[in-house]
Amino acid sequence: MNQLSPKQIILHCGLHKTGTTYLQRNLQSNQDVLLELGILYLGPTTFKNQCKELWKYIEFGQNKPPIEKIKDQIITTLTNLAKNKPEKVEIILISFESIFGTLSKGLIEDKRHRGRKKENKAGLYRYARKRVKRLINSLEKALSNENINWTILYANRQKQEFVRSCHTQLLKEGNVLEGLTFDQFSQSKNFITSNQENLKRNLEKLKTKENIDIIPFSYDTNSSKTNPSIYLWNFIKLALPAYNSEIREAFDSSPKKPNIENKINPSLSDRGLEIADQARPLFDQKEWKLFRKFLEKNFAK
Repeated sequence: MNQLSPKQIILHCGLHKTGTTYLQRNLQSNQDVLLELGILYLGPTTFKNQCKELWKYIEFGQNKPPIEKIKDQIITTLTNLAKNKPEKVEIILISFESIFGTLSKGLIEDKRHRGRKKENKAGLYRYARKRVKRLINSLEKALSNENINWTILYANRQKQEFVRSCHTQLLKEGNVLEGLTFDQFSQSKNFITSNQENLKRNLEKLKTKENIDIIPFSYDTNSSKTNPSIYLWNFIKLALPAYNSEIREAFDSSPKKPNIENKINPSLSDRGLEIADQARPLFDQKEWKLFRKFLEKNFAK
């Protein structure tokens, strides 16, 4: 029997390359601390591995999704994360930068045809609203609750830096960009649908049927290149303002505190990007993961 009855669900949807991995690592390592405060955290790895049918539905939008299987996976996953305190969970925080869409399917031609025919056009985050709607509907059905307060939280970034970081990430992941330089990539790929105004306008259409608060915020304003913890505390303040002081105090006394000061998922130097682009055909997927670590260690920007 489902004992979960959250009052609020917060969807932290990225964007990509806005410090999501750093935030997720710290939220994950302090999962028990958050749970003590009534906040259940669900990160991307658990989401993809334990809610596979839900992720497939979000990705491909099947006309006849396996509804019962999706509901079972959601309840099982959330109940396990809640441990022996499901009835005490007041807030569910889901952080997954690919809820709006993935970089590869949004920006690389040969990745798009795998999706639903009606959702195979180019453009990063083109189908963000439909994907979020599928997620909201699935969670409400699983929890048997249509009165949940929803918050959609995502970071914006200065356009040139955002596009450059997306280019770098695609190369780091082992995608073939057909020898495109950054300038060629920037001019040939469709980022119009990920534009701050266009994305917010698209998401605002969700408000006609749902109790939803949409909060875009600036990655550049809320983060610091020299002190990564500033971004974590600003994110907590935005996402969970009523719990800000309690969370900060709990995180500060946690044995996982060293993670707060560690930067992760570094960008690559120009030389590193050049090597990544030229070396991709030499490795299979498993080998590439090892080579990526080599690049990040020796050619970090």
